[in-house]
Amino acid sequence: MAKNLDRIQTLVIVMMENRSFDHILGYLSLPEFQHPAWARIDGVRQAQLYYAHDPYPPRPLTSPSLDPDPPHEREDIAIQLNPPLGGRMHGFIDSYKRVNPGARLAGVMEYCTPKDVPVTDFLARNFAICDNWFSCIPASTLPNRLMAMSGYALVDHTPDGYLQIVENLFYDDPDNLLYEWLDKRGVSWRLYHSGTFFFMQMPRLALRYEADDGLLFRPLDSLAEDFARGDVPQVVFVEPLYEDDPRRGNAQATDDHAPASIWGGQRFLKMVYEAISSNQDVWPNLAAVVTYDEHGSFFDHVYPPAIKTEPPANARYTDGFGTLGVRVPALVISPFGKAGSLCESLLDHTSILKFIGEKFGGGKYTPLVDARPVGSMSEALSEENLASSAPVAPPPAMP
Repeated sequence: MAKNLDRIQTLVIVMMENRSFDHILGYLSLPEFQHPAWARIDGVRQAQLYYAHDPYPPRPLTSPSLDPDPPHEREDIAIQLNPPLGGRMHGFIDSYKRVNPGARLAGVMEYCTPKDVPVTDFLARNFAICDNWFSCIPASTLPNRLMAMSGYALVDHTPDGYLQIVENLFYDDPDNLLYEWLDKRGVSWRLYHSGTFFFMQMPRLALRYEADDGLLFRPLDSLAEDFARGDVPQVVFVEPLYEDDPRRGNAQATDDHAPASIWGGQRFLKMVYEAISSNQDVWPNLAAVVTYDEHGSFFDHVYPPAIKTEPPANARYTDGFGTLGVRVPALVISPFGKAGSLCESLLDHTSILKFIGEKFGGGKYTPLVDARPVGSMSEALSEENLASSAPVAPPPAMP
């Protein structure tokens, strides 16, 4: 039964880069870390058994960065999921070694603990995590972000310099791009960014950005001030500073995309949480989701469900996908979510679009998204918690 979402007035969407569930949140299944739902979380506890006889079994993180970046195009992921030798999900080392034989191979089999991700750990204990949230397709960043913004992808690879490519990556139907879907239905939105926001180089978005007077696109530095004074639209996109951003210069990336240090991402998430929870007129009516576009070739032991994604019309590839992509971390942050709760429903990035359809589209998004056999992110919200909106303690300080 669909939940009553009337009280939710603001949705905040944060999509990070290239980390798997086992790598970022899998430690929560270990009893020593005392997450309230540890016994039900499918994470490192199960992965340790699954990889017990491998030369590189899962081990705690030894460095906040991994350089070089593991390969994560669809051909690489195919090796990771179904290696020539070994069983399903046993190809992460092989995939990395084929491209970077001199790399620190064990790095793709390492997992974080609270000391590595203190802000993420804080959010996981105070809000809801999803341990059955997958990237949409077993492919790289660009195809998965296209899926997350529309429910389809015209490309199945991420070209070099994708943040500089000037190209229309969506159809021209205004129902196909989330920003325009919201416009068509009179739903207010705004995007906060550092440097380049992800789809800035698409011609029709670049034109809107250049003509904008600060209504739709604002620098990340404005986020805290805007929330504090209640200048908040119905949907808020918050983007990190991307590792591959040509405008980044010497600034620390905050997107978690290897080789970026995860400390940059932790500082970013702390800033976002503090901003969105600062106004007690806004916070009681807010839901936020933090997830990752794809797994970045870090290990995960759960084989993706057999859900097909066929190439759309005019796609530049002809081979569809037989499964979802690899599991990724996902947290639903809201006073409507029970502290330390676990959502075990099958979800992927289109679950955000389904939620938006529930909230703003009369229960529908587009036929393509509506037909996708995954749930809505509203399944991570608790109906019984709708009356509880007390703020939680502040997140831990960052060094």
